[in-house]
Amino acid sequence: MVNSVTHAQAVSLTTAVNLSKMKISSNPVETLVAFSIGSGIGVAIHDSVIGVGGILNIMLPDSTQTSGISAGKSPFMFADTAVPSFIQALYEQGTLPERMKVVIVGGANIVDCNGLFNIGQKNREAVQTFLSQHHLNIHYEDTGGTLSRTLSLEIGSGCSSIRIFGRGELKV
Repeated sequence: MVNSVTHAQAVSLTTAVNLSKMKISSNPVETLVAFSIGSGIGVAIHDSVIGVGGILNIMLPDSTQTSGISAGKSPFMFADTAVPSFIQALYEQGTLPERMKVVIVGGANIVDCNGLFNIGQKNREAVQTFLSQHHLNIHYEDTGGTLSRTLSLEIGSGCSSIRIFGRGELKV
């Protein structure tokens, strides 16, 4: 007799989305998690009609403003190269812009306490610009401040969670 596992019996799966990486899934028992997002930006996008979603974890706003780091080697490090690639990969899975729930977190002012470089703010502005160019609305945003955040996305439900150390968890 063959043992079949239904979704109700399936064990949940948690997948980390590291800095300068993206992950897309259609596995309903999978939860994607980007830990300790500081000045970078975490973007969670989910299409509930087809049950596909992903997380993008970027570090810097503009690949043309760096020295020694190539967007070709790290395409998901920079908002200008990562956001369009992430959205294109979601489209290839069958998602549609009007069905996409978008959540962004991060953009904190952690290392640059005097605001000299404003990397967090520049990251937020860059991500917002590229999402807007693809006609995607941000459904929920938790950016700025001085604390890092953890972003998760449950693929089955489309629920995103934002955890901030010492402040608890918010589900959106």
